[in-house]
Amino acid sequence: SVTAIELANTAAGLSVAKLGAVAVERSELESVWTRGGEGSVALMDKEQLLDAVRKARTCGEHLVMTNGCFDLLHSGHVAYLEEARQLGDRLIVAINDDASVRRLKGNRRPITPLAGRARVLAALTAVDWVVAFSEDSPEQLIAAVAPDVLVKGGDYRLEQIAGADSVQRAGGEVKVLAYRDGWSSSAIIAGMVDGAIDQNRVS
Repeated sequence: SVTAIELANTAAGLSVAKLGAVAVERSELESVWTRGGEGSVALMDKEQLLDAVRKARTCGEHLVMTNGCFDLLHSGHVAYLEEARQLGDRLIVAINDDASVRRLKGNRRPITPLAGRARVLAALTAVDWVVAFSEDSPEQLIAAVAPDVLVKGGDYRLEQIAGADSVQRAGGEVKVLAYRDGWSSSAIIAGMVDGAIDQNRVS
């Protein structure tokens, strides 16, 4: 069922955030699960985010932002988000809503609906705020936030990064982090369908 998939993905997200082979306690899963849902702490809307950004700036905080679908969170995502968080005081993660994921990835995606993806991301200590966007590109949202640092993974070139121009015009930086080979949500999902997941790479 959809609920079982969401629970499994939430547990996986908590697991990959831990060091070594550590079980996820029921209390941890319940805590994250009960936080989720549209309009909850896990998922801000644009106005809530912009209000939080204004307050953070009055405190002199340095804001970092990234974006993606984050459909089936894996350890490569976690490492990437942890590295991004080290670049500032707050990390904002913008995620595609379900309709935009379908337009980008096809009608069989996302595997996990928006609320579930937001729950998992919000459970990570590296992530401060999660916001959804419905457009195919997060460019307008990024321009509205005007982060001090905009971050993308190493499989992107600078000229391919949505919002890069607006961030640079506002005096911010755009950073491309090192590519981590061997992890891809699309490849993992294909392996699930084909029954060909490499168990040595799943933690």
